[in-house]
Amino acid sequence: MKPTPLNPLRRRFCLGLLAGLALAWLPGARAEQSITILTQQDVYNDYIRFIGKRDPLTLTHFSGPGSRRDVVELVLTQQALHLGGLRQPIKLVKVDHSSDSYSRFLREILSGTATLGGNTAWLVDLQEIKDKIYISPPLIRQGEFEAGLYTAPGNQKALAADSLAKVQKLTAVVADSWRPDVATLQGLGMANVLMTQSWDSMVGMVAKQRADVLLAPFQATPDMSLQVGSQRFLPIPKVKVGLQGSRHLFVSRLAPNGAQAAEALEKGLAILRGRGLIERAYIESGFFNTRTESWQRLN
Repeated sequence: MKPTPLNPLRRRFCLGLLAGLALAWLPGARAEQSITILTQQDVYNDYIRFIGKRDPLTLTHFSGPGSRRDVVELVLTQQALHLGGLRQPIKLVKVDHSSDSYSRFLREILSGTATLGGNTAWLVDLQEIKDKIYISPPLIRQGEFEAGLYTAPGNQKALAADSLAKVQKLTAVVADSWRPDVATLQGLGMANVLMTQSWDSMVGMVAKQRADVLLAPFQATPDMSLQVGSQRFLPIPKVKVGLQGSRHLFVSRLAPNGAQAAEALEKGLAILRGRGLIERAYIESGFFNTRTESWQRLN
């Protein structure tokens, strides 16, 4: 699930090539004065659709077209920095998602070419690089991450897998660097867990029914369907899985103003948590999905 882990790190991604694609709040601001927030290409696309002409700093409701976990995290990151007292101009910069964008996402923060990530990462990955980053308080706490087993609408075998025994007969696909996802699928005792390198590859394999399921957060759509480009996926009804660990934002220690950004982020997240906005964002985006509360948790 996107997101989300670290081995193997692929070839160096040149952030400078995307500088011209960055979205600056204050046009004409000098790059060295900006706080650069890195996000993934598909998240950015949905974020633009979700925000429209609204100011992300003033949002208090998080439902609507484009809303999902990664998108609302990008909004919460900006709000936290502002509430924490940071006043530098903000730039959003994209990592493409044609390969293992999660590993690239982590690597760019490590190098200091971006100030911080606009989406959470698993603590198990961040602990390995904690000497190079500041780790925020958790946005998603231990035990809060639940996900669906998503399949192609025409895969009747998968859609009928309403018990652990039936799920275990399916084939799952996962990016090999998403360690909590890999551990979860293997822990379910599934017949086959295929490894690939990217979200795009996972989507393509399930769409073509070369694999039956992939893990994805529940969606806020009426039927909880997941839309990825032209492909649509449905969660297997009545079953869900839990992923172990907490998820955090993180700031580069090498980036200019990194320490200042980390301090502002921590202060701002405490304010957002106190106001109930973190929980509201996850509920209204469908990630904390009240419609699945009675579903059987398989692990």
